[in-house]
Amino acid sequence: MSFGKNILSSAIGSTLGLLVAGTVLIFIFVGVLVGGIVGAFADVEASAGPDLDLDDANVLRVTMEAPIVERGGGDSPFSFSLAGGLEPSMQLGLNQILDAFYRAAGDDQIQGVLLNVADVAVMPSMMEDLRAGLAVLQDSGKFIVAWSESMSQRALHFNSAADQVYLHPQGGMTLNGLRSQSMFYPGMFEKLGIDVTVVRGPGNKYKSAVEPFLRKDFSDANKEQTRALLSGFWQDMASDVEGARGLEPGTLDALANDLTIRSPQDAVDAKLVDGLLYEDELTALLEEKLDGEEPSFISLGEYTLEERFLGGMDALAKVLEEVESEEEDEDSDNLGGNVAVIYAVGAIESGQGDNATIGSETTAEALREAREADDVKAVVLRVNSPGGSALASDVIWRETMLLKEAGKPFVVSMSDLAASGGYYISCAADRIYANPTTITGSIGVFGMIPNLGGMLEKHAGITFDEVALHDHAGQPDGMFAPDAVTLAAINESVTDVYDTFTSRVAEGRGMTQAEVEEVARGRVWTGADALAKGLVDELGDLEDAVAHAAALADIALEDVDRVALPEAGDPFETFIQDLTGAELGLQAMGLTGVDEAMLRELWQVRRMVETGDAIQARLPYSLHIR
Repeated sequence: MSFGKNILSSAIGSTLGLLVAGTVLIFIFVGVLVGGIVGAFADVEASAGPDLDLDDANVLRVTMEAPIVERGGGDSPFSFSLAGGLEPSMQLGLNQILDAFYRAAGDDQIQGVLLNVADVAVMPSMMEDLRAGLAVLQDSGKFIVAWSESMSQRALHFNSAADQVYLHPQGGMTLNGLRSQSMFYPGMFEKLGIDVTVVRGPGNKYKSAVEPFLRKDFSDANKEQTRALLSGFWQDMASDVEGARGLEPGTLDALANDLTIRSPQDAVDAKLVDGLLYEDELTALLEEKLDGEEPSFISLGEYTLEERFLGGMDALAKVLEEVESEEEDEDSDNLGGNVAVIYAVGAIESGQGDNATIGSETTAEALREAREADDVKAVVLRVNSPGGSALASDVIWRETMLLKEAGKPFVVSMSDLAASGGYYISCAADRIYANPTTITGSIGVFGMIPNLGGMLEKHAGITFDEVALHDHAGQPDGMFAPDAVTLAAINESVTDVYDTFTSRVAEGRGMTQAEVEEVARGRVWTGADALAKGLVDELGDLEDAVAHAAALADIALEDVDRVALPEAGDPFETFIQDLTGAELGLQAMGLTGVDEAMLRELWQVRRMVETGDAIQARLPYSLHIR
């Protein structure tokens, strides 16, 4: 581990040295950055069409090409990345997309929506939220037409919510079912001379995060829970598509098993789409729906930009009014809203965290601010997390208990993931909402210690010796397996943490520990199954959770004024932090050709070991659905 750390430290140190030594490069950097921002806005205008006044747009075009995250960063839809140069890249938060859908539903200028979506890179639970947003548009009387040159399974799921669905005559559609595939490392470890010490909590047979390091295939328990998850996801997708398209139950199973959809016409024959259209024919169809008026498109990104940046003097006046109010009340405990929505997104770690992790200090502080704020009457915790450090989870849990003791309603809204530590920080809520395809549960803990000494001795010729004053000093060290006494001590700690975890759940859910144990043992559940098991209270999305929190606080729905916490990081500041931190190391390592997603998972293991949070309440695996 230290060898890899030295490589990364050298890379980061060299980069910082170049930045300091070449001061003039800062001016070049700023120039390129400003040029990139200008270029991005120029692209926005260009995509709208020649000389198009955004006020003339009558059709909202949704492409979903930008990365979708749980929460958009601050008031800007832009993010910055080293991977694509210094130009800003577009990204949209789920909250921004849904806000745009709700806004368009009440916008008389927008007469309809075109879904031009080939794929949607979201988990099944977030897909449910997106489809719910489309339902709001339909209920408002807007027409929704879907058309794409090609469609993935996820795009079919999303597009099927439209009134009409079309495909390009020479396009394609993928419909071959769901699969989850994992890699197992013992064979490689044998060749390299590596071994791994693993400690699992008692009875945690479903806590399979450690299996890739112990086995060469899935255990029966892991197969059972993975199959249950995939079945839940597929059932949700199939029922949505079959219901929307007027198909018999089981139709999608038959189509997938037989690989029936091999050409665009096959999709028509199977009634998955209404027809095949070239783009000019699509334009003619839209003109017909617009009563002969030519369609003028505004993209989802442009619509978000228009709302946030081009709102005119009214928006500016509101900002100035807020600033003035803040100056007058800077000594008060007000946060500016009566319902606080606290976003907990990413793996759970001790400390401040970053744009991809839940820092215990940051999240605990947000809960504390909401508890102490005079104007906040209720709190909704929006969780999208696979879990992480058991210690950090408990720090956050403690703040949720103090919030309840203060008498403020506390409601949880689960997004894609609220598993293990993500469930830990949720279990004390007055009410828990989840989507049917939310991945939750995974009530269990484990500890994992990589032992790299054998590899270094066998392949690098490095030998080890030591002088120790005590029998168990320095163990575990990440080089060699700990002795039996040390391992027993670690196992006892894991057992204690598991006992604490199940007791927290029992207290929060009004269950006995024995009842919790029946649904725990590291087992993951879909939101629908978790409802049946008593781990969640109701199926619903963030809007349902906010409405319930408001009702508990005796706030009329029309009087709800939300405040989002923690304060979203500025995208430029985040970019600068990435420049001098983990992102630079990851992208430098990416030059080796190793997949970035795998590097991120390895980086998480590195951070886990270095922070000392060896006992983890984390999702059993990194789930990639294809």
